[in-house]
Amino acid sequence: MRFVANINNKKHEISVKPLEDDLFSITLDGHEYQVDAHVMPSGIVNLITNAKSYDVDIDSQNSADALDGNLTVRIQGRVVNLELLDEHQSKLKSARAASLSGSGSSEIRAPMPGRILRVLVQEGDLVEEGQGLVVMEAMKMENEIRASKAGQVKELAVQAGASVESGALLLAIE
Repeated sequence: MRFVANINNKKHEISVKPLEDDLFSITLDGHEYQVDAHVMPSGIVNLITNAKSYDVDIDSQNSADALDGNLTVRIQGRVVNLELLDEHQSKLKSARAASLSGSGSSEIRAPMPGRILRVLVQEGDLVEEGQGLVVMEAMKMENEIRASKAGQVKELAVQAGASVESGALLLAIE
């Protein structure tokens, strides 16, 4: 599984491949590590790599936003705040950020190739920021595409059952 971590505004690519039981191959920014990971009864994760042991305490921020991967990680007396998203969430978050425009017309585009399962609005509907607009299936997961701003649905470019490519126009809000 692939992840994107953002620490102090620097992005890091992480790939995790299970090998056996609690053993993983982890690639961080192109460097590969063998890691033995055990979750302790306290919830702390014990990691062993290169014959060194690390106790890691991870707290999520419990946001209602599925694209908020903010974590606080404590390791050997150090506290690191980071954002950790899987590759899919990272693409969705980037697409959402690109569609934010504040004023004027806002085009909502498909963050990746997929199939439209449901269209939750019609042309002319008034929508609120964060309101669900379209439910899309991509990579065997359902994703609700939400309004980046309040406004009126100016153009509806898709219908249920349609297949779309990455970047395809779904609808426009004015």
